[in-house]
Amino acid sequence: MKKSILMFATVALAVLTACDPIKEEKDFDVTNLTAEQLLAGATFEQFADEACTEALADGNWIKYNIPSVSSVFIYYVKADGSEFKLASGAAGGVFNFVPARGSDPNQTVYFRYINQDGEEVVASKEFTVQVAGELEMPIRYLASNDYGSKTWKWDPSITGAVWGNMGYCGGAGSDVGISGNGQWWGVTSTDEFNGQLQHTEDGTNHGDGDLGAYMVFTEDGLLKAYAADGTEIRSDSYAVEGWDAAGEWKLGNLVTKAILWPYEINSNGNIPGTYEIVYLTADKLTLVYPDGGDFGALGGWGEASFWHFTSNTDASGMLAGYESGKSWTWDSSITGAVWGNMGYCGGAGSDVGTAGNGQWWGVTSTDEFNGQLQHTEDGTNHGDGDIDAYMTFGTDGILNAYDAAGNQIRNGKYELVPVSGNDWKIADLNTTAILWPYEINSNGNIPGTYEVVYLTSDKMTLVYPDGGDFGALGGWGEASFWHFKAK
Repeated sequence: MKKSILMFATVALAVLTACDPIKEEKDFDVTNLTAEQLLAGATFEQFADEACTEALADGNWIKYNIPSVSSVFIYYVKADGSEFKLASGAAGGVFNFVPARGSDPNQTVYFRYINQDGEEVVASKEFTVQVAGELEMPIRYLASNDYGSKTWKWDPSITGAVWGNMGYCGGAGSDVGISGNGQWWGVTSTDEFNGQLQHTEDGTNHGDGDLGAYMVFTEDGLLKAYAADGTEIRSDSYAVEGWDAAGEWKLGNLVTKAILWPYEINSNGNIPGTYEIVYLTADKLTLVYPDGGDFGALGGWGEASFWHFTSNTDASGMLAGYESGKSWTWDSSITGAVWGNMGYCGGAGSDVGTAGNGQWWGVTSTDEFNGQLQHTEDGTNHGDGDIDAYMTFGTDGILNAYDAAGNQIRNGKYELVPVSGNDWKIADLNTTAILWPYEINSNGNIPGTYEVVYLTSDKMTLVYPDGGDFGALGGWGEASFWHFKAK
């Protein structure tokens, strides 16, 4: 059996073939079971492994046999009161249950049986299981390591197209995710989605064929797709099979039926259920599915479907990554200037980060930094006023700044505080340890709080208004800016 990494801290994917079920073939004509009768004679064993070879008192693989019925639905109740399926169908088999980080190891599992008359009986049983410690790496990318859920939307920034067909080209899958390599044709707007309803299962746009639609991955293993107005379209559990961070074409397979517009192109509405993850970062996700599921045809340039998604809801993942930390250096690609002053203009902060909106003046080189020492606290360039200086945000909340040679200049704690529903900024960064941390024209003031007006896995722009007057946004008073790029 292939090794699977389940994409949530609470793992809930029934594996009915991992161990031989011990349910015997019997016929029952019971229509009025009580809860006690439902689990009468039932047996449960816990194991450390999927193959059920290593017995473990608090194991997460639970082998069950419920002889009183022919089928059963097994679930647990999440903190928000919703049910999460662990297994369904046969009354004998194996399910995997790993409670989310921070959960009580003592958990209640529920068993539901519906008889021939449609009457429902629910019984419960307590289990002690091991609680998840760290999330697996794919979970961190898809559902966020810090926030427990992550929202993904359509991404038209690659080629303009978000879903369409391509040649099943092979090579580096990242080329598909970054530049759209192999693309033949694709949908670029909601109107174009509405013109492609022949690819759906029922000729209907359920709302996911809209550039404002979104989907949410959670660390407890659930994927839900929503229309732009927040109406739920579909939901399903999800898993990743065969994760390989060094994979050339793909990183693994995403197993689910709940992504946005989940249809294979030119297939009369086929929903594959398994998609190749050819590109995945903290803010980008590209999926591919070959014609008819012929994964062995890679490199043959036969037809394949593609999906491009993006997320801006995992600020900490974009800033520090998911492993040992992430380094950033000065970015002169926006306007040439990396630090300087601007009008505190308001509007979309992304316009500052992508086009330098509001800029008045800025430093473009190490020599120019050396000409602006009056803005430092002691009239000295400590090495961070160098275009090749860099800083590293650790996943432990520590920020270190280095000169171009790798000598440490300063360090300190940092805190990223996400901001929602704000066009101007996506977060506040609390720290005193960034590169050249000085407010302009302030005799060396180090603010300690910077507005993150733009952040992707590759780019970051910070802004600080004169004197810390954040309430002056839109008044075009003086503000300082900093442009950085991933190192």
